[in-house]
Amino acid sequence: MTLRISLLLPRLGFLLAFLSIIGLAPLRAQSESTRALIDTYLQRQAPELGLQPGDIAQWEITDEVPSQAPGLTHYYLRQTYQGIPVYNGVANLAIQNGQVVHAGLRLQADLATRAHTTRPTLGPEQAIAAAARALELPGQDVHFLEAGGPGSYRYSGGNLSRSDIPVQLMYLPGPEGELTLVWDLSLELPDGSHWWSLRLDAQSGQVLDQTDWILRCAFPEHAFHGPHTHAFPVPAPLQPAAPAQIQSGGAYHVFAFDIESPNHGPRTLQVAPEDSLASPFGWHDTDGQTGPEFTITRGNNVYASEDRNADNTPGYSPDGGPTLNFDYPLNLNQVASGYEDASITNLFYLNNIMHDVWYHYGFDEASGNFQANNYGRGGVGGDYVNADAQDGGGINNANFGTPPDGGNPRMQMFLWASGSGPDSLLTVSSPASIAGSYIATEATFGPGVSTPITADVVLVDDATNPNPNDGCETLINSAALNGKIALIDRGNCNFTFKVEAAQNAGAVAVIIANNVAGSPITMGGFSSTITIPSIMISQADGQAIKARLAAGDTVNATLGNASQNFDRDGSFDNGIIAHEYTHGISIRLTGGGSNVNCLNNAEQMGEGWSDWFGLMLSFDPNQQDRGIGTFAIDEPITGVGIRNARYSPSLVINPYTYANTNNVSNVSQPHGIGFVWCTMLWDLSLEFVDTYGYDSLLIGGNGGNNMVMSLVTEALKLQPCSPGFVDGRDAILAADQILFGGANECMIWEVFARRGLGVNASQGSTASRTDQVEDFELPAICMIPVTPPSSAFAFQATGGCGNRFTFTDQSTDVPQQWQWDFGDGNGDTTRHTEHEFAASGTYTVTLIVTNTLGSDTSVQQVTVTLPPAPSGIPGQQVCVGDSVLLSASQAGTYEWFDAGGFLLDTGLVFQFPPLSGDTSVWVGQILTSPAQMGGPVDGSIGPGGYHNTGFTGTLNFTAQGAFTLESAWLDAGSAGTRTIFLWDNINGSGNIVDQITLNIPAGPQRVTLDLEIPGPGTYSVGGTNVNLYRNSSGANYPYVVTGLLSINSSSATTGPQDFYYYLYDWEVQPPSCKSDRVEVPVAVAQAGFELAQSTANAPEVSFTDLSTGATSWLWDFGDGNSDTTQNPVHQYQTSGQYVVTLTVNGSCIAIDTVETWAVGLEALRPGLEVSLHPNPAQNLTTLQLSEALPEDLKLRLYAADGRLVRQQALPQGQVTSTLPLSQLSAGVYLLELSADRHRAFLRLVVQP
Repeated sequence: MTLRISLLLPRLGFLLAFLSIIGLAPLRAQSESTRALIDTYLQRQAPELGLQPGDIAQWEITDEVPSQAPGLTHYYLRQTYQGIPVYNGVANLAIQNGQVVHAGLRLQADLATRAHTTRPTLGPEQAIAAAARALELPGQDVHFLEAGGPGSYRYSGGNLSRSDIPVQLMYLPGPEGELTLVWDLSLELPDGSHWWSLRLDAQSGQVLDQTDWILRCAFPEHAFHGPHTHAFPVPAPLQPAAPAQIQSGGAYHVFAFDIESPNHGPRTLQVAPEDSLASPFGWHDTDGQTGPEFTITRGNNVYASEDRNADNTPGYSPDGGPTLNFDYPLNLNQVASGYEDASITNLFYLNNIMHDVWYHYGFDEASGNFQANNYGRGGVGGDYVNADAQDGGGINNANFGTPPDGGNPRMQMFLWASGSGPDSLLTVSSPASIAGSYIATEATFGPGVSTPITADVVLVDDATNPNPNDGCETLINSAALNGKIALIDRGNCNFTFKVEAAQNAGAVAVIIANNVAGSPITMGGFSSTITIPSIMISQADGQAIKARLAAGDTVNATLGNASQNFDRDGSFDNGIIAHEYTHGISIRLTGGGSNVNCLNNAEQMGEGWSDWFGLMLSFDPNQQDRGIGTFAIDEPITGVGIRNARYSPSLVINPYTYANTNNVSNVSQPHGIGFVWCTMLWDLSLEFVDTYGYDSLLIGGNGGNNMVMSLVTEALKLQPCSPGFVDGRDAILAADQILFGGANECMIWEVFARRGLGVNASQGSTASRTDQVEDFELPAICMIPVTPPSSAFAFQATGGCGNRFTFTDQSTDVPQQWQWDFGDGNGDTTRHTEHEFAASGTYTVTLIVTNTLGSDTSVQQVTVTLPPAPSGIPGQQVCVGDSVLLSASQAGTYEWFDAGGFLLDTGLVFQFPPLSGDTSVWVGQILTSPAQMGGPVDGSIGPGGYHNTGFTGTLNFTAQGAFTLESAWLDAGSAGTRTIFLWDNINGSGNIVDQITLNIPAGPQRVTLDLEIPGPGTYSVGGTNVNLYRNSSGANYPYVVTGLLSINSSSATTGPQDFYYYLYDWEVQPPSCKSDRVEVPVAVAQAGFELAQSTANAPEVSFTDLSTGATSWLWDFGDGNSDTTQNPVHQYQTSGQYVVTLTVNGSCIAIDTVETWAVGLEALRPGLEVSLHPNPAQNLTTLQLSEALPEDLKLRLYAADGRLVRQQALPQGQVTSTLPLSQLSAGVYLLELSADRHRAFLRLVVQP
């Protein structure tokens, strides 16, 4: 189960919580305090989200992104399990001044029960081979390059990928809750047609998930994209120019960023347009030093060149020379190759403008922007944009491929067919069987079709296998081609070679037949000697013409006059360029620059952001109605463009609202869904400009347009991975709170609610585009009250234990804020809420409602009676450092909590870690009621049959509280998968609450459903096209399970009380019940003591207990004697060394040794006298014995602070010893004399 939630803290209490990588960048160093803050936050959210401790125990920060807001940083987390990342298990947290102010969580729950292996059967290179087979790519030629972290590798692309191939071991969440070990890798196909991101089963190699990083941005009716299959030599690397001769700023003759296209205004010469912060060394720099490295359209942010031959390697780029002067003429009334300098210059200019402008709104180096050199400002460099102008790989389209931070994105701008359509170029007049107009595309080389050309069509023949019709060898039918239109197959040599060969044979025009399925492409190449026009047709059309020629028919054709309708160059449509570039912005900002797979879900709004970013670049406060792509499709600027309607605040011109995203027939995915989102953003932008004015300074401006540009960019960082419309709306509200203190909150709500994204709107699952529910209501905070509110509420128990309640606000007179106090130390600020009480008792529940005119309070008593707390779990007394195992005495399921109520573990036993002090754990029991059955046992209640239509068959029921529909009996008409849905309204309307996909055999059977009904209310359960048995009559409603539910009717449009759909003999599991909790104390003791030997009564030793937590004492003095008092005194009978052991509380032990002495030397020699003289002394003193001893006498001199300052010995048989004192400070000293375990002490005074 995926847990989806976005939180805005501490403001916006009214907001509904919303259920919501290949080559990841290295983890940046994080402070321990930040990681601890994130850990604490996740732990606090875990119980509410259903996350187990193990689900959030392992995570890593992949990106750390600063915000425009002071002191705020965005942290992007990747969930891992046993060291293996979880695909799109992403959390993003905004932390400001040590607090989490917003969070978007897309974390997977129950990892331990869903992940069954950590070891792949296939290695990374085998996974690459499996991907190649699945994509039908040629044999691989890849080589291992390096290993990253655990399970992470990088291989050369070989002939499979233009870029290196990153391979990462991951877990992939599946549609039925499984967590599959996969290899995650990406392949940028050599022909540039796709940049596949794939997840392959690490055991079988099967492709389980696949997305394309290249996003194509036109409707299908405009696209004629077809991949090129032949390759061309890669040109030699361009050498940087000498920077000493070059100025840093250049001049560019372009359509300025506020001129959307040639239809919107003239070109102007833009001199030194680079921004000093975003591009501090100019647009042609890469080394971060004064003076650019390139004089062509290449630099730190973009490398723009033509790619007419579609080989995805840089082709020609214009050279501005030492002065960087890119001032080129432009005449659009010619084939595109005639103005390529102006085209490439415009593409270079606008890519740089997009880089520089949006840098100031938050798309900077740390956020994953596109730069060769990041100048030490964070992020991963080396990822400037490769921008292809006049790309020959397709027509009527544009695309942008975005890899993770550090990988080069690619922008491909194609030509757009003339307004009369590509079918105006070729008409076949005979034979009648194939007569008609054909879709064709004109080559970018040669003169074009200036006047109509009519002639017979002749197939070329070079008599060389494998294809004698490809024109790559000497033609043997030159005579037959003279004055005719030559038909040539594509492939095996350059287009220009084929056309020149036909021209040399006397042909008046050339038709190239594509050699792969799909639409014709725009043929690229260069030749100054070609004088005849050439076009391409599809493979199917070419085969049709060749079939008639082979049958002996004469094929007569006309190449039409397209001189007034030349193809249009997408590189002059600044709106489309900005649109493509924005795909990179939105992908890198959502989920962090290291994860580019967060905008692949069905409801994501990527196309909407892309349109909006382009509109804001060319914002005109006097033009509120805007089309997208009007130039490219040859419409006037007042045209609709390539979207469903013009962007307009008028509901007449643009009537689209949130509900339209459900319309599969008329609103496409993803472009149509993005169009609806951009409609809302455009309305919002106009409101901001109306309120705060317009500022033409996109960098450094203070207008409403600047404010909304900041809001939307910041919101991209705040929204969760795989967002929907509600996620996007709430992220913008959060951004307003962070950037502007919430000053525009109600204006934002009014705009979104007007388009159906009001406070009660539901996005359902963001993986679905057909479950959205619109709403036009504003939150109460944005309504205008006329009187203080009146507080009132109702509550209802929703669980079998009687401790779980729903609280429903019934206040009147526009309450705008709610403050609940449940009487147990907990509260809430949402309007309607639920609460679970942890213990029995009577609680005073208080609701305070407030609006701008005042407040009111209502109070009710709630009585909670829980099952008694578990018994038979005694407290424990242990020693410090011990690990304690607590165990319940009876079977069952137990929950163990800390003092703060945080769930520590679930199970029969609880293991404490090694302890250092007293503690407690609180334990409660989960009590499960037996399952109950409801509904007819099977379909024998009446006539019926298998039902497999587009009608949604459901059973409608009411729930008295939460429960689980564990299983049901059904009868399948065939084997296969079925999806059963649970809705929160009758007849399959409302929101999808839960769903399950079953793969079942044919016939009658019981199936496990595990559908969770969350609480009291009205629901329906069923499906569409399920081919399951249903009764057409015989039902006898209601079917009641006492205290839990009542099945009341079906969704049949006629006779809803007669039909019964699909699910019989319901097995219903009431919710579990939790008992009161009982405290289990653990007392921790530590034994310790100190000892002191008496000098007066030797060998008597005093023992002082220093233990903590002790309640009993047992002393073992090491001489066979013991004591049980706390602080005993013990008399040893003989001198010696003894091991003393103190045991407290029966098990905690402290051990020390004691060495006893017979105090005084008289025992050695009765009558012995000892003296020091002089004493006091200055330089020396002498020890004098009255008689010699039979052994050496040790002398130790101690200072008053206990330091040993001198030691020496008096040998046996001697009676005097001199002690030097000259090095000692004045003071009192103690001289210790010791021999054979006897000691004596003398006081010595040293004088100055």
